[in-house]
Amino acid sequence: MRIFMLEVKKIIRTRVTWILLLAALLLSGLMAYIPVTFEGVSVQNGDGERTEFSGLAAVHYLQDLRADISGDVTAENVQRAVREYQSALKEYGATDSYELPEEVYYDRLIKYQPFVHGVREVFSDEKTGMAPGFLSLSLEEVGTFYEKAPVRLANLMRMEGSSQSDIDKAQVMYQKVEKPFQYYTGVEGNSMDYQVLYIFLLTIFCAVIVSPIFSMEYQTGSDDILRCTKYGRLRLAVTKILSALCITGITFLLCGIIWILVTNTLFGWESTKTSMQMIFSASSLPALNMGELEWVNLLGSFLLFLSLMSLILFLSARIKNAAIALAAAMFFCILPVIIYIGAPEVLSNWLQCLLPGGAIGLNNSLLYAMTELDFLHLGSLSVWNVHLMFIAAAIWIPVLLIGTAWSYCRRSM
Repeated sequence: MRIFMLEVKKIIRTRVTWILLLAALLLSGLMAYIPVTFEGVSVQNGDGERTEFSGLAAVHYLQDLRADISGDVTAENVQRAVREYQSALKEYGATDSYELPEEVYYDRLIKYQPFVHGVREVFSDEKTGMAPGFLSLSLEEVGTFYEKAPVRLANLMRMEGSSQSDIDKAQVMYQKVEKPFQYYTGVEGNSMDYQVLYIFLLTIFCAVIVSPIFSMEYQTGSDDILRCTKYGRLRLAVTKILSALCITGITFLLCGIIWILVTNTLFGWESTKTSMQMIFSASSLPALNMGELEWVNLLGSFLLFLSLMSLILFLSARIKNAAIALAAAMFFCILPVIIYIGAPEVLSNWLQCLLPGGAIGLNNSLLYAMTELDFLHLGSLSVWNVHLMFIAAAIWIPVLLIGTAWSYCRRSM
């Protein structure tokens, strides 16, 4: 324990480490607050003048405005939303909501806006996937929203080239989604985008801390002395690994938890009960509300994070130059983002699942993978890519950590 504490102190006392840890802590609040600044509404006063609300004032205004339609997203509320949109379009001779005057949107339609994107998705054309215009929807048809949602899921997967077995597995998962959906104004997609970005930044910060754990002592020559001591080699290697993972792991979880607490305090804890299908796609498979999604994204990303930190420790144990070890760490942090952007879809999906930390990034993140319908095939075996990510990460962690200890013990002076 004494050696472990000495290793922890040695890492934390490094100037780069405590600067990065402090920056990570400060960013937890900033990344939670920034999405609040995107909220804005325009309200007409009794004297005809308009007042602009932004930030928390806009959030609270919308919460009050939508109080009577919060909770269960019933078919009746969905019909009510479509009816209001159709009425406004007919009144102004428009065919789509973007053609309406801005004040009409704020005065009549913003209240129902959360309901309508799901309607257009669920009732999109079965062959082309094109969303219908509001005027082409009948209220009777809209009343079958929940009956139509599983049909839309199957049609979408067929358009994407999924096999019938994949569609059947997706339908089984989708049956577990609670219906009717729930909606409460508050946490939206913008907030979750910033959780994704924050997780990526935390990973980069921690990679910088971990990369010199072994390589710096190789470079300075101090390792030649340490490995000759009573507790050198294996015990020292294990201690270094545990100290690095404890510092970075605690930092990742603590900052992630702070982000969740601050975000939900700002937007309102009631909004965590909103179904993720109301914020992302109505065809999303996980049976999660927004509060659960925040935690699953954090803890799932933590598993992926540990696999990437294990890889960086392995590289540090193999590379004798600290600068090269840092460059290698940054390469593997950014590599999944590059692959997702530039590689063919099938290849990028496989690498996203199989690379350590392959689903930590931006568009390649775990969050967006949970909103997709991608299944990967190995022979006759078909697996949802999110499940494969977790399986691969759980395998990589012990393999890479054992490889790290072995590499350190086998290194010649």
